Amino acid sequence: MINTAVKAIRMNWLDAARIAAAFCIIAIHSTTDSWGRPFPDVQSGERLFTVLFRTTAELVSTEYFILVSLFLLAFKLERKPLGYRDTMKLQARRLLVPFAFWTVFYALFQLFKAYQFDYQDSVMALLMNPATWVDYFLLGSSQYHMHFLPTLFALILFHPLYKLASRYPLLGLTVIPLLFLRDYLDSWLWGHVANQEVLEYLIRMVKILSYVGYGMAAYALFGWWKTQLDRETSMRIMGFAIFALILCFMIKLIQAEQIIHTGDFGVRKGAFYYVHYLVPVLSLSIFMSSQHFNWPDKLSLWSKYTFGMYLVHPAIIDIYDALVMGIDLQIYQYTVFKYLFAASLSLGAAVLIGKIPFMAWTVGLGPLPFSSKKPVTKTINNPENSGASTPAVLDLSDNEQPVRG
Repeated sequence: MINTAVKAIRMNWLDAARIAAAFCIIAIHSTTDSWGRPFPDVQSGERLFTVLFRTTAELVSTEYFILVSLFLLAFKLERKPLGYRDTMKLQARRLLVPFAFWTVFYALFQLFKAYQFDYQDSVMALLMNPATWVDYFLLGSSQYHMHFLPTLFALILFHPLYKLASRYPLLGLTVIPLLFLRDYLDSWLWGHVANQEVLEYLIRMVKILSYVGYGMAAYALFGWWKTQLDRETSMRIMGFAIFALILCFMIKLIQAEQIIHTGDFGVRKGAFYYVHYLVPVLSLSIFMSSQHFNWPDKLSLWSKYTFGMYLVHPAIIDIYDALVMGIDLQIYQYTVFKYLFAASLSLGAAVLIGKIPFMAWTVGLGPLPFSSKKPVTKTINNPENSGASTPAVLDLSDNEQPVRG
């Protein structure tokens, strides 16, 4: 059982972890063609750089973002306990309101790319169908990354269960059998449910239930972190996590070779499946065990923009695809330019939106303009921590930044 108080020290390692997540997710989405494919129409050798770049970036994925978010939730509720109802009301305001805004934005923004690539009629037909909008708001299917917010909110519904893993960290290992159940149930559903619309909702339900394992893992890491691990123990944890990550990366390289050869992502099965979904736990463990590193305090200034980067980067990528349409680029050039364009402009857009008072809430950097409740600001006594009193959705808190306290 773990029941340990913690000191008031800025968690700069977590800021670094969030920044890595944002840039790696943008990297993943920069490694496909305009249709989200691994360039199937070129020679296999031309895919080498792009696939290896993606394989490396996948060490920090969307599932990793979920882990970080739930770790922050554990931290928040440890410092400032809230009842279940109040917690869910807060997260609905933090997650679902911005989700509604970006759902409408991306539903309409897809017309931009559709007109550029001449498939606007099919998109217009989708937008005129009420069932499409139901899917957009329930499944987060208006853009390939929008599923994150409703999925995260659904996972927070189970947060009372996760607290047990904070006290007994071994329960974090339940992520493994839950991933097994997801793999089994997904395979069964694909083979037995003919109605595609029903299938999508059942698959999403199974995904959410299996991702409860990530909540257990996040809270287990939080419980471990609360013991105030000394430098020697932290380095041993890091060494083991890096060793395991190297082994997993070897398996991912085998999958990368198959993608390079076939030009198709295929379906993750067996070792490929488990490695992909367990690597985020190892990655967060490595960052957590780096807590004694001298991470710069200024990381907090930039980490608050990571949620905004996550939200806006698909639009930036679509703009890039429109700009380079018809330009003859090598695949590696296309990928590098796309990543640099998307990463830099996504950060710039997040910063810009965050400075606009009536828009900042859309990227988690300000209160809702139509909310009567003023968030309580808690300023941390650290002159270099300029982000200490700035709210962010991924902080999952009312203006309370993650410190060890």
